[in-house]
Amino acid sequence: MLNFQKIQIKQNFRSYLALALLGLLLSLSFGAGAGHPVVKAIDTKGLVIDGYDVVAYFTMGDAVKGSEDISADWLGGKWLFANDEHRDLFLADPTKYTPQYGGYCSSGMSPAQHSDIDPKAWQMVNNKLYLFYSIKSAARWMSNPPSVVTADKKWDKAKAGLAQ
Repeated sequence: MLNFQKIQIKQNFRSYLALALLGLLLSLSFGAGAGHPVVKAIDTKGLVIDGYDVVAYFTMGDAVKGSEDISADWLGGKWLFANDEHRDLFLADPTKYTPQYGGYCSSGMSPAQHSDIDPKAWQMVNNKLYLFYSIKSAARWMSNPPSVVTADKKWDKAKAGLAQ
């Protein structure tokens, strides 16, 4: 009986260890993209959203071109800023300032189409930055309140394909 108990303890330990490792692997795979949005809006020069300062949308309420001299590298792109304070705010919490839907046109998320954006066509909803192809598309999107919910669902699906 003593040998049986030792064997049983070893089998239980292995089972628990396997379950713990499986749980760890699953949590890492599901959380891999959490807090790290896919950023599409990187141009051929490596600039994010054509070099516009993402923090300025929040602090100045305007689309402001950033300076090549004040930048930060994050998620494979070069983020430009109008001043050092904006860069420091961004670096302290980049996901707070990152455009929704990875910088794709927010109205393009609803029909699951992805298009480029005009950094001057934007909206702020619940302290989140949404970029659009044009000012008309931004106005059309904002006139339809379910747009955010629909676009969020479409982005979750689209993001998986873009991150590969």
